[in-house]
Amino acid sequence: MTLSPTPTPGSSASKRVPTEFDWLIYADATFAGLSLLLPIPFVDALIEEYFKRRMPQDIARRRGRTLPVHSVRAVNRSRVGCWPGCLLTPLRAVVYLIRNLWRTIVYVLTVVDASEKLSYYWHRAFLLDYMIGRGYLDHPARAETAAAALHQVLETTQTSPFLNLAREIVEQARARIGALMRAIFRWARRQKTEEVRRTALTIADQWSEFQDYLIELAGRYDATLAELERQRAAAAAATAAGKG
Repeated sequence: MTLSPTPTPGSSASKRVPTEFDWLIYADATFAGLSLLLPIPFVDALIEEYFKRRMPQDIARRRGRTLPVHSVRAVNRSRVGCWPGCLLTPLRAVVYLIRNLWRTIVYVLTVVDASEKLSYYWHRAFLLDYMIGRGYLDHPARAETAAAALHQVLETTQTSPFLNLAREIVEQARARIGALMRAIFRWARRQKTEEVRRTALTIADQWSEFQDYLIELAGRYDATLAELERQRAAAAAATAAGKG
């Protein structure tokens, strides 16, 4: 199987960066981020995971594409392995409950946490859309490296201009928690409510401000992917040389 090389800056393939706002691309990401506001312990985490896992296929469907199952698993896979993850589950549950209770008392903590999470998922949605458009997830062999680059960029992106808009969306949603809950559960059934329309318009009105940042983010992703592919190629060559 022949994989196409990573487009280099300046090439015709590198010029197309999807910086426009499309609600159907960012809807799952928005609900995954806002799920933190739901006042029901564990239900919020389940809903977040649900929308997070729906993102790759929904974005691909919006672009008229179908992703291999292996590629979807690669981008949705947790960075923490099963064994340490299983060991930490009881501790995580305790920390989760403490933080959840604390959020009900401290408004500022809720807004900050939810804003950061919403920003994170917008980053993830943009990069997934970008990866799908470039064909990085078309072949399972390359999808593993592409997913690793995605995780690395998300983990190393500490701040972004998304945060102010995310905070605005979070504060609006928190003031209308009932409407948010209805919007989340109806969007799970592909139904668009007035709350969803209002949120989408608020985001769309400001999204053009992030065009330069999104282009830079795509560039960072491409650089990270190219470096990971170089490292893996070097490791494969060293392994082959050792066997020879």
